[in-house]
Amino acid sequence: MEFSSTATYANRYDLDEIDVFLEGNSNNPMFFNINGLSDNLSFGKHYFNLSILDSKNQNYQLRENSRILFEFKSSNNVVLKSDVTTLKQSNGVATCFVEILKDPLRTYKEVQDGKGTLTIVGSLKNKRYGRRADIQRIPKKFIGAMNYRCIFPINIRKNLINADSPKVLQSKHETKTALGQFSFGKNSVPTRKNSLTGTTHNVKGSAINIPIKGKAKS
Repeated sequence: MEFSSTATYANRYDLDEIDVFLEGNSNNPMFFNINGLSDNLSFGKHYFNLSILDSKNQNYQLRENSRILFEFKSSNNVVLKSDVTTLKQSNGVATCFVEILKDPLRTYKEVQDGKGTLTIVGSLKNKRYGRRADIQRIPKKFIGAMNYRCIFPINIRKNLINADSPKVLQSKHETKTALGQFSFGKNSVPTRKNSLTGTTHNVKGSAINIPIKGKAKS
């Protein structure tokens, strides 16, 4: 699968308006899962994960090599900047972001607070059910096209404080102590007796010897 936003910010696809074969429900998205998106989107960049759900219990399945497109809109129909990050997770999950700018660049409208939408579309294909009459086959005009859509609600509160979602800091899982004078390593070395300056630790948790500058007053 190829995850993608609506490509460059200058493009507008109006994915919420295209003709599709099957319309999903955000409470039962069937094929897509959104995780980590902030409940309220303020000015700035917000990260989230987009992944594919197991479709074994669905009547259809995503077509191999289907593009997965997404598009954010505010309540006053302004397209928000969004894209897929360069972080490669190699596990069927795409790390993406949406950014709310004070100047949307491609329109004179300002992004309006309130309910907006995240629209995701993909291309489905029929499963092999033989001649089961209870399963509606995808019509020919939708074969190979973006024929499935699911619209998720979003909430925009531009000036809300601390609304940012967690940011991706690294793609490797490493164990390190925090930078600075505090050590979270095992068997950390306490400050030397009568020291006026304390003990500094390096990133591996080892103490850096600092000479005693004088004796503490009793």
